Amino acid sequence: MKSPIYIIQTLTTEKILAMSSVSLLLTTLLNMRQILLALAIIIVIDMLTGIRKSLFIKGIKVNILKKGFWHAINSSGIRATWRKTYEYAIGVIVFVILDSLVLKSSAIELMGAEYTLSEIAVALACMVEIYSIYENMEAVSGRNLLKRLSFLLPRKVQKMFNNKVEIQNDDEDVELPPNQNYD
Repeated sequence: MKSPIYIIQTLTTEKILAMSSVSLLLTTLLNMRQILLALAIIIVIDMLTGIRKSLFIKGIKVNILKKGFWHAINSSGIRATWRKTYEYAIGVIVFVILDSLVLKSSAIELMGAEYTLSEIAVALACMVEIYSIYENMEAVSGRNLLKRLSFLLPRKVQKMFNNKVEIQNDDEDVELPPNQNYD
């Protein structure tokens, strides 16, 4: 086994830069561990509500002791969740690199607290997943709590929750059907 002094003496400038960059990235990710854990939990809840929605659409009751329950669950939905998690991880790493190595930015103050650009990116991913959970619940129950509480939001934001999408054209206004969720 080589001594630490020998290892330090043999380091090149490139190795030192690479080690310090990796160290900075790992430090940033470790500082975000709470919000990353929250994102992981939210993704699991979204997967479970997605399974519930799939079973509801197929007309199968949720009973893990029945063979029909397990036959109704297919790998495509779970694979989509895995792909989504992988894409979120890549996005978080890109934002951490952008935040800590490229911009070297300080915290951004929002609502009286300071957040890094990386934390804001993870929070947005959490919000997307939470909305997906409510969409899955709406498919099963017919009610979406977020849409019911939209009256608390500013009027411009409320328009996002409308069922009709309006496109203004120079010639005429065209009304499209509501968006469908194809997860």
